[in-house]
Amino acid sequence: MKYNVTAATGMLGAHITKELMKLVSKNEAIITVRNPEKAKQLFGDDVQINKADYTLEEEMIEAFTGTDVLIYIPSFTFPSDIRITEFEKAINAAEKAKVKQFIFVGFMADHENSPFKMSPFFGYVPRRLASSNLDYTLIRNAMYADPLPPFLPELIERKRLPYPVEDGSINFVSRYDIARAVAQIAVRQSLHGEKYTLTGDKAYSMEELASLLSEIGGETIHYQPMSVQEFANTFDEPKGFGPVLTSLYTAASRHLMDETTKDIETITGKAPEDLATFIKRNFEK
Repeated sequence: MKYNVTAATGMLGAHITKELMKLVSKNEAIITVRNPEKAKQLFGDDVQINKADYTLEEEMIEAFTGTDVLIYIPSFTFPSDIRITEFEKAINAAEKAKVKQFIFVGFMADHENSPFKMSPFFGYVPRRLASSNLDYTLIRNAMYADPLPPFLPELIERKRLPYPVEDGSINFVSRYDIARAVAQIAVRQSLHGEKYTLTGDKAYSMEELASLLSEIGGETIHYQPMSVQEFANTFDEPKGFGPVLTSLYTAASRHLMDETTKDIETITGKAPEDLATFIKRNFEK
């Protein structure tokens, strides 16, 4: 079997690749990236590294040829239409390369009534896969927990949690726990062809999150949401991303980011790490 991971040098892709390589031999693993040198630094020379850009269908055809299981991780580009164009080329390439199983690693903010500005892409994906000639598996991830520990010092300084979520809740899960599940889905054919939502063990209201962060940080952090416009202006990094990020929290305020499942534990046999333990383990004062 040949397992091919795209975007393997990204923050999620690197975790998935490392977990996959615990389960398969190096001659079964393929890494498809834009920057092969970066991949060599991360994974060494004794794993096959293919170069392909999501904007170049011919490169992807060559990179995907011979692949049994393709793990596709979308780019971080925005707006939605850019990712849709990239994905369209990836689907065409996968079909022409005769990929046997296409695993899409996405995000839970795909509801048809979601105000999240990237929701059109995540809503498009399952429909495009259904209309393709590919056998496929859909994975939806909750919000990454990983940005919270490095963000905590700033929150302590501000003495406030500014997310414009109102009375909504958010489920957080670490990239590591996502990766554990994705790797298992890839190597176990009995798990193919399904739809999974990978989440933490509970969704947190912003009051609960502020209390948790206060306890870990040793300073009181109040939940005082910024206005939508203030948040977009304050956290506009990269430039122009502020409104996109804000729209995600608007989706959370409409109770669209609080889904909670047992999928990670069912797939891996081990529950995801609880949020408090994760933040404590990764927080540096």
